[in-house]
Amino acid sequence: MKCIKKSSTSYSNENTVKASFAVSLLIGKSGKPHTIAEDLILPAAKAMVSIMVSKEAANNLNLISLSNDTIKKRTDSSSGNIKEQLLRRINECDYFSLQLDESTDITNKSILLFYVRYNYENTIFEDILFVTSVIHTTAEEIFTKINEFIILNEIEWTKCVGVSTDGARAMSGKISGLIARIRNIIKIPTKLKEVVDEAVKIVNFIKVKSLNSRLFEQLCKDMDSEHYQLLLHSEIRWLSRKF
Repeated sequence: MKCIKKSSTSYSNENTVKASFAVSLLIGKSGKPHTIAEDLILPAAKAMVSIMVSKEAANNLNLISLSNDTIKKRTDSSSGNIKEQLLRRINECDYFSLQLDESTDITNKSILLFYVRYNYENTIFEDILFVTSVIHTTAEEIFTKINEFIILNEIEWTKCVGVSTDGARAMSGKISGLIARIRNIIKIPTKLKEVVDEAVKIVNFIKVKSLNSRLFEQLCKDMDSEHYQLLLHSEIRWLSRKF
């Protein structure tokens, strides 16, 4: 009897928290309001468990905290953990590159999205680094935003080996543009720059003509390569911008 009570107590504490986090994750991925947990998910789960298992098992689901405030806390906690993992990976990687994109939300606010591409455990990853709003989309304000984030999270600028933008003057200006400002505080190692320049030339040569692309695809097939196409088309303006 004691074992049963102990098992029940463990179930009601640790497992219910795990279940709450699992539901929060599903809600976050679906983009649904937090209130859907109590209004729909919990009643639906209880109805199914009651029919398929037992009413007693269904009543145990009441132990799972799915209130609006709880779901928000779970979501914020999960988000913070993901951010910590991403920052740890970036700090442990050898090099990373940034991609910037500007958009406008439904309230006409200017939103900047910063993406990061980095190597971790011999694999290339691409994630959203952070999102922020700006009043003026000038090079100075954009640089201030990214520089504050880099410094606050103790990321080494020297690991940044490339920046991709949409080619706007505020981004690509040679004197006061964003890339020029970043270039003033970091410098790509000479050997790495030579490799990157050579890679861009090769990609451009392959993608400049459809015949070259078809020949490259056939070559990859003959070599039993995992991929048959180039992952990036560097002639596209925002992907071709580099140091």
